[in-house]
Amino acid sequence: MRIVASLLVLLWAGVSACAYTGKVFPSKAMEGVDHTFDFSRWRMMTDGAESKKVQLGGRIVQSQVSGDMVTLVVSQLPIANHPAYGPKDNGKNNGDFVIIYQGQIEKSDLQRGNRVMVVGRTHPPKVITADDFSRSFPIVEAQCLHFWNTQGRDIEDFPFYEAGYVTLRQETVCAKNP
Repeated sequence: MRIVASLLVLLWAGVSACAYTGKVFPSKAMEGVDHTFDFSRWRMMTDGAESKKVQLGGRIVQSQVSGDMVTLVVSQLPIANHPAYGPKDNGKNNGDFVIIYQGQIEKSDLQRGNRVMVVGRTHPPKVITADDFSRSFPIVEAQCLHFWNTQGRDIEDFPFYEAGYVTLRQETVCAKNP
């Protein structure tokens, strides 16, 4: 009987893991997202680029908080759907962009190396000071952000145990006035 119960628990854990859809944002936030958005092309655009609602992922390079305005410099990473949902380091320098967010975010979420996904609107490039020099970055004004407190590791690097992944602190925040 004990073996059957153990097998049922393992089967349930496996089905639960496979059933995870990877949705980290409210459905309403995802309405209108351009799923064909070309990050590389957008990075090269000048001020005349049309604003689009996008979903992007990356690794935090730098963060700055000024009052309730948060500015993140992010190294873009592709969003993986399997084996672990979220931004995945592909070993390439895909380029950087800046996320601006009006609201409060816990300091631990803003650590360099943490993974982040954003849903928001693109804006023309703006000069931002990062790593003690100023340069122009394309901007995403965040409607919602999701953080994985990975401290520089890939999400899938968190070991799997019988009951699931090791606790990986995650948090989603959304602007009050999207």
